Amino acid sequence: MSKCLLGVDGGQTTTTAVVCNLTGRLLGLGRAGPANHVWEPGGVARARRAVTGSISRALDDAGLPKVRFEAAFLGITGANGRTARAVRECVSSKRFRLENDKVNALACVTAGRPGVVVIAGTGTITYGENARGRTADASGWGFLLGDEGGGFWIARQALAAAGRAYDGRGEPTALAAALCAAAGVNDMWKLHGLIYSEKLSRSDIAALASTVRDTAEGKDKVARSILREAGRELGLAAGVVATKLRMQRGRVTVGMVGGVFRGSPEVRRNFRREVRRRAPKAIFADPRLAPAIGSVLLALKLARIRLTPSVLANLQQASHVVGDK
Repeated sequence: MSKCLLGVDGGQTTTTAVVCNLTGRLLGLGRAGPANHVWEPGGVARARRAVTGSISRALDDAGLPKVRFEAAFLGITGANGRTARAVRECVSSKRFRLENDKVNALACVTAGRPGVVVIAGTGTITYGENARGRTADASGWGFLLGDEGGGFWIARQALAAAGRAYDGRGEPTALAAALCAAAGVNDMWKLHGLIYSEKLSRSDIAALASTVRDTAEGKDKVARSILREAGRELGLAAGVVATKLRMQRGRVTVGMVGGVFRGSPEVRRNFRREVRRRAPKAIFADPRLAPAIGSVLLALKLARIRLTPSVLANLQQASHVVGDK
């Protein structure tokens, strides 16, 4: 039986497992539900189901029985010691490492080299590593305490602005009508009821960020100002991390990962402007690899396998199959 590596990316909606050989060639792909937030009720069992299920499906896809991997790297949103304890027994491997998904996200951008990455999806987190192996992060405080610039934050700002406009306390905006239409109601108080009755989940609310983007493209000043502020907040976090790691004066690579960046030129434009205020020589990059393939790259490093051009080419080819870059 050939030797295998495992890469896992666990997010707020989906967990993806990838099995590759020692040259980075894709053997199998499997998906399951969310693996994050182990501190919430039922979180430990949910994480185990997601990791076990995704790995089992990846092995089935590869036509392999249960194997002991040469190395396994798991990147999971909100990962901590409890996450590691919850899922370690689900993975049979000679070498094992579990980290927050910020670590494999950086690998997706830099292929294991130094740099800074900003993840802006439902929530946000910023992470960096320098050439000496030092790390730093910023943001990532969650939807109640922070996550400025993320999808939930954008939607929350838009809902607040729509409420102020509805009352006559704020600047007129098309956001109220647009947000109501997106939620399938025709009045702000009905939308209020959906939110406070928890008929709209956190992810449902975050998905309204795309409505803010569409409204901004219609030249709505309030919507555009929210996206500008989102870009500035994300850029501030990147600049702070680069400064902590003393990379702000050089040609630091700054990665932009997540749906907020993919969906909004306004966010990207203001993000770049804010980063360059603190790191004038910054080089901006989109992810080169899918998140789960970033985990495979780190599993290769864990197994002390050289990342040759042919290995990196195989990983990029695998990313086209896995998707979600």
